[in-house]
Amino acid sequence: MIRGAGRAARSLGVVSALALSLAAPAQAANATLEIRGLSAPVRLVTDPNGIPHLRASNLSDLYFAWGFVTARDRMWQLEASRRSGQGRMWEWLGNRALRGDGGAQLFEFEARARQAWEQERDPATRNALARFAAGVNGYLGLCRSGARPWAAELAQLHRQPEDWRPENAYLLLYGMGVLLDLDIPELAESDAMRIHGADWYERRRRYESDDTYRTIPDSAARRLYGPAARPRPPGRAFSAGGPTGGRAPGMSFGRDPEQRASDIFAVGAARATHGMPLLANDVHLSLTTPAPLYVLHVTVPDTVDAAGACVPGLPIIVSGRNRSCAWGLTALSADVIDLYADTLSADGRQVRSLGRWAPLRQADYTMRFRFFGLLLPLFGQKRRYTPHGPVVALDHPRRIAFAARWAAFSRPLTLRDLLGLERSLDAAEVARRARTLVTPTLNILAVDRGGHVRYQSVGAVPHRPFASGRGAFPSDRAHEWQGFIPRDSMPAWDASPRDFVVNGNNLPVGPPYPEALPRYDWPQDRAARMAQRLAGDDRMTLEDMASVQNDIYSRSAERALPRLLAAVDSTRARLSPPARAALDTLRGWDRRMARLRVAPTLFQAWLGSFYRNTGLGDAPGLALAALDGRAPEALRGPDGRPMRRSTAATAALDSALASLTRLLGPDVGHWKWGNAHRGLFRHSLAWLDPRFQPFAIPMDGDKSTPSTGASHLPTDGWVSHGPAWRHVVDLAEPESSLCVMPPGNAAGRHAFDQLSLWAHHGYVPLYLSWERIEATREDELRLVPAR
Repeated sequence: MIRGAGRAARSLGVVSALALSLAAPAQAANATLEIRGLSAPVRLVTDPNGIPHLRASNLSDLYFAWGFVTARDRMWQLEASRRSGQGRMWEWLGNRALRGDGGAQLFEFEARARQAWEQERDPATRNALARFAAGVNGYLGLCRSGARPWAAELAQLHRQPEDWRPENAYLLLYGMGVLLDLDIPELAESDAMRIHGADWYERRRRYESDDTYRTIPDSAARRLYGPAARPRPPGRAFSAGGPTGGRAPGMSFGRDPEQRASDIFAVGAARATHGMPLLANDVHLSLTTPAPLYVLHVTVPDTVDAAGACVPGLPIIVSGRNRSCAWGLTALSADVIDLYADTLSADGRQVRSLGRWAPLRQADYTMRFRFFGLLLPLFGQKRRYTPHGPVVALDHPRRIAFAARWAAFSRPLTLRDLLGLERSLDAAEVARRARTLVTPTLNILAVDRGGHVRYQSVGAVPHRPFASGRGAFPSDRAHEWQGFIPRDSMPAWDASPRDFVVNGNNLPVGPPYPEALPRYDWPQDRAARMAQRLAGDDRMTLEDMASVQNDIYSRSAERALPRLLAAVDSTRARLSPPARAALDTLRGWDRRMARLRVAPTLFQAWLGSFYRNTGLGDAPGLALAALDGRAPEALRGPDGRPMRRSTAATAALDSALASLTRLLGPDVGHWKWGNAHRGLFRHSLAWLDPRFQPFAIPMDGDKSTPSTGASHLPTDGWVSHGPAWRHVVDLAEPESSLCVMPPGNAAGRHAFDQLSLWAHHGYVPLYLSWERIEATREDELRLVPAR
């Protein structure tokens, strides 16, 4: 389904009556606003889908207008993101914000962002960020004067934001690093090894790398790196023991595998029907209101003409296109944080790290706990730092401080080359600019009208001259980093015109790449499924790209369901009638996670119950091995005694049916996947006013499908993570592409207007052509310099 008109819309051939009815804009509203800070007039045209199109005569005015329109459409988000990064959200939201604020203060993001701005010497970068901040403040000034209304959230809270500052851009960049890179599973690993032993942990993980997919094919890797080089072995588990003392306030670590989710793929010109490369990107983030990304189109004649998605507050189109190239990203999922067990002195004031004693730096948290109108300090809570980094947990009896070393803090942060990414002339320039990124670590895929397809991984990734293990590293000098993988040596690949490139946060490259890339031990189903689809079609169109992007075939079901069915075959005669009916439904199922089908609900509830009953949810590879007889010792009952796989599978089926009855009612016809799998676009103030948040919406897909959405059955039916931006590009069409931004792109009437379209796998046109923009515009605001 496509909302809009023109060749980009016709290319899919699935324009619905709803889409046609929405294509005709209302009578365009025009206004002119005099504002200080501009050197020449700027046009700000909004299309019927809430996408702003900016046209300025120079870059300085463009950045001003970019800040202005961002404040107009995402004012609450700008302020909430800034306060979250500063650790000051508690001032507005009270105790419910203490958890997140504690982490921001512990990692000192505000001070680091200020330092990055002070160290930024490039005049063009400083001017761009200052001009963007001036634009934000220009809109805030209108709100303060009463000429424009405050965002509804601010009005509800009776609060007003402070002026925007240029250094806030670095604060938001660190925020994206937290979102995509911050992962400290070592604490949980140390706990598990302390209880069960390192050998137990290694045995438990032995099947978890069975379903990997390499973005750079082995044949290309051999050409790039030669057949002789081999990465170091993964090594044995380390364990300094789990912390028996406290952890830092508000900190929890160890990312759920579902958070490693974004998709990007491209096909070369020789595989494309119209003879130009094609690209598709869907960035998977938390489903929130407002959306975590923001779509706009920016134009300065003879300088830039680009459209796509940016992080509100960062004036960079991180996923989009211009007239000569297109680019997108996924999270690299690299291991860029290590946990070190540093020894404390008897008095707790010093720490032995790197072979010497050093003071343990301490500082107070500035948050306050609200208690019956009083603001109380967090008694007994301190921020602590060793030479390795912030202390995330303490083991007082054994005098150990567990400190996190993050690569993002070990290299200077700069936006010099990233600003202007949307002005790139070709795929090589996109890759060159992106290689300067420190955090977050990303996979970048770029294509251009010259036919080039370039995959490039970017970000600060440590070089570890030792075998990486599990758990916290000993602070013994033998496990220290020796710099970082050089930017020009990060995994990269130039695909041929006959090739395709796929990444779904999967393993970038295997041997003979000379650097170890640990912790890619989860099923990489989305990448494998996209590759399977692309390999089967050597004449791709834009419609085909959208079809792959919205694919709902479950590789998880393909693997697990036959094993579950085989396990219960011997007990079928003893099953209840509802259980036998469920099995009959599942045997005839095509493995597609479609919202109108009952089988997906039965499968996910059954598999989820099996994981929960056996305690194998963190080791899906071992769970499958237990089901097919390769690891029978993994199946244990509540009493710890061995359990037969038929018993385990049957018990899981019974508990799944009971849970579904409680969750969805006794009518099996109501157990459709759309009722058990609903996207919830959470708003941080929904507790205060539920109108800020749209109703939950039925979704297709599961964690293993390209159109992703992890299920939490049998516990609940909410989906909290999924595609926050979809974009498909055919470079043979230079004037538009297709995108969707759920639940909507702007505040007010466009807050939720793309939600249903997104759930039904539809798109809106993203125009570069000003002729098309003029024909469909909803309104226009002309910004002119104040006299």
